[in-house]
Amino acid sequence: MTARIITVANLKGGVGKSNIAVNLACELGGGSRQVALVDADPQGTSTHWMSRGRYPAKIYTIPLEDERGAQRWMTKVLSIESDFVLIDCPAHSRAVTETALGLSRLAIIPLTASGPDLIATTNVLNLIETSRSIRDSNDLSFLLVPSKIDHRTGAGRRIGDVLRHLGDVVGPEVRQRTAFVDAFGERKWIGDFAPKSDARLDIVNLANAVLAKLEEIERFSEDNPAARVS
Repeated sequence: MTARIITVANLKGGVGKSNIAVNLACELGGGSRQVALVDADPQGTSTHWMSRGRYPAKIYTIPLEDERGAQRWMTKVLSIESDFVLIDCPAHSRAVTETALGLSRLAIIPLTASGPDLIATTNVLNLIETSRSIRDSNDLSFLLVPSKIDHRTGAGRRIGDVLRHLGDVVGPEVRQRTAFVDAFGERKWIGDFAPKSDARLDIVNLANAVLAKLEEIERFSEDNPAARVS
């Protein structure tokens, strides 16, 4: 089984990576799909969240702190038998993020409505371009996901204008919702904790955007055989 590998990453902390990683993995895990979530962050937020209860995705705790363990880490990730493998990357680690991107078809980049987040996001996009050049292909794509957005604030209202020029690489917003905080406290994913909530709808919309983007990448690979990863 060849998994579709998705990295959730930003070099800045506090952008809601684990919230998106856990809930997106579980949303994709509905129906007959098998989904794995790799917690590569030594802080282990995703592992803590999913350490009890039943989830439609399986958690794998495989932390990676620097490039010294990269080859062994990649071997473990590639050995996971699943339809989708999501990787929750640690913040502040270019080496770990670059390693995860090297395995991935899609990068999910959460960012909040702040100047430092936009700078950190630019750095991640540079890593994506580096990974593309190493692979000599464009079959690694990305979605910028406005995260923890509060439209009652000036920054929250402006982020759409800031990102609009980027077109279809901007995914659906995952807004600042108390339901996400409460779900984490109960160690449940949002579809279990509040299945009819606006928070759940945010994740459903994101999951649909991810599936559509992956289909786009796969069509590109089929139409451009030379762009496939060897």
